Order: sequence, then C-alpha cells, then structure tokens
Amino acid sequence: MAPRTPIRPAFTLIELLVVIAIIAVLIGLLVPAVQKVREAANRAQCSNNLKQLGLALLNYESTRGEFPMSRRAFKSSTFPEAAQRSWIPDALPYVEQGALMTQYNLAENWWIDTPGNSQNGTLARTKIKLLQCPTTPNPDRLQDKFEPVPPNKIGACTDYFALEGISTTFNTNAGLTGTAMLSGDRAGVMTGWALATDPKPSNRISNILDGTSNTIMVGENAGREDVYRNGKLVAPAKANPTLPDCARARGGAWASNDNPFEIGQLINWCGTTGAVAGLPPAPLRVNGSNEWGYLFSSLHSGGANVAMADGSVRLLTESMAIGVIGAMATRAGGEVGP
Repeated sequence: MAPRTPIRPAFTLIELLVVIAIIAVLIGLLVPAVQKVREAANRAQCSNNLKQLGLALLNYESTRGEFPMSRRAFKSSTFPEAAQRSWIPDALPYVEQGALMTQYNLAENWWIDTPGNSQNGTLARTKIKLLQCPTTPNPDRLQDKFEPVPPNKIGACTDYFALEGISTTFNTNAGLTGTAMLSGDRAGVMTGWALATDPKPSNRISNILDGTSNTIMVGENAGREDVYRNGKLVAPAKANPTLPDCARARGGAWASNDNPFEIGQLINWCGTTGAVAGLPPAPLRVNGSNEWGYLFSSLHSGGANVAMADGSVRLLTESMAIGVIGAMATRAGGEVGP
C-alpha cells in the first residue's frame, strides 16, 4: 500500500477574502491618518514661512526706518525706486536671499530683461521655497500673463501677499450693516505707490495705531494664478482674455506689483466670459476665493494663516467674523483688538 501524501495546510478562499478585507480596512484607516500628519507638517511649514517673512519685514523696518512699499506701479527716472515690482524683492535680503537680489535692478520693471542693464525677468522666474505653501498643489507654477505686445509677464508664483488694508467695497461685500460697519482708516501696514503725482507713502511702524499684535501684515492667498473658490480648483490659469477658457487669479508672481491688494473686492479678471462664471462668492469668507482683491485663501482645511505686524502668525478660521478680520486688516482703524 502506497504511503499517503500528507495534506498541506492552506487558506481557503473564504479565509483569503477575509484577510484581504481586513488589510483593506487597515489601509483605509491608515491613509487618512497619514494625510492628517502630512497636512499638519505642511501647515506648520506654511506658518513658519509667514513668520520668516514677517520677521524679514520687521528687520527691514528696523534698518530702513520704514516698511517697504507694498507695490510700485510706475517707472520714473525721477523716482527710480518706483519701477513696477512688489515688496518681496525688498524683503529677500533679510531671508538669506541677498545673493539673488544683488543681480536685480530695482529701478527696472520686474519682468524686463535688458542685456547689460537688467535680468529681472530671468530672476523673477526663480522658484523660492520660502514663498510656497507646501499644501498648495503645483508649487512650482508660473504666472504667464499674455501681453498683446511682448514680452509676456512671466514669473514664479507665491502663495503669500501683502495686505494693503480694506477696500471701499468691504462693508457691502462682507454683508456688514449699521454699527457693524467699519468706518475708520482703511490703510494696511504696507501701502503702495501708484502714480508719480502721488506722495510717496509712509509705511512706518509708528503708523500702526491699532497695535502690532492686532494688525495683519502678510497673509495667504494660495494657488494663484489658478482660480480656486471654496477650496476647490475652478479652472487652471489661462491669462488671455481673448480666449473662451480665460481664467486668472491675478498677481501670482512673487515679483509682480499685482501681488498685494486691499481685501473686500469681488472681481472676475476675465469679465463676463471665460472658464470661470460670475463673481467670487458673497458675503466674503475665508477660503471663499483666491481671486485678486477678495480675502485670505488657502488650501488648508478650516482657515488661512496670516503674519501679524509683531512677527507672530495666526490662523484665521473659516468661521471667523468678517468684521473682525476687516478690523485686523487696517493699521489705524481705531477698532478694539480681537
């Protein structure tokens, strides 16, 4: 009689399916936890970026006796410091980017390359990690604003902007009425210089009458120039208003004089046509839109980070009262601090 072949133990089909189901459940529990840890790290890095920018501006003010202008909007031989650009080139030497800025011509418009005079356009395409929030998708995106007469205005984007205060339309678009309306000085910590006929702005720390700990200096407006509304991508950037898929959250480039803005505006850059329909949502709310002039917007869940004029960083939650945010946006509005 031939010896019996021993039966080798093995999983039954049912047992195998149960094991697979258990593994799937464990993965399902693990992935959200990993995502939460990653987002917590990204949020901390974003907060640290803003802190570094806030401290850079305070060091600039300590050295120069005033904060930089938020924007320069005209080129003038009389006022060479007014060539079109943002506040960021002024801040970069104070965040260990001085070598980059030694090649930058502060008297030339930010997007221009002129042999022997300026390579601003090339430098403006430099991607700087400090200016990127790691939560934002596609951090190395470029602004490519179509110009009928070349060159296009092309530059590496940032997720942060300088707050110039509140717009004249803030109360209306925030839904504020009666005694809740803001009526004091509308200016922010840093203001811009729009025309040679205007007086040069005074951006001194002594102008912050509401208190540095109560006043926002820089904040998140993430994802520009792609258009986001309510934390969702509405349309990728296409900055040509003649095209049917036009979409633009203006001012994405870190060097652009369109970087800063007064909050409280409802603007669709493409007008009534394009890939993005209608105006940003009203009343105003944090993370409602990243379009130029609106409010603060991030890709974090629940809120957006801001750097205060004392160098601290705060999270503005999506549920925060818009009137309080408006009060924090002005340097001398006379409101009681939050």
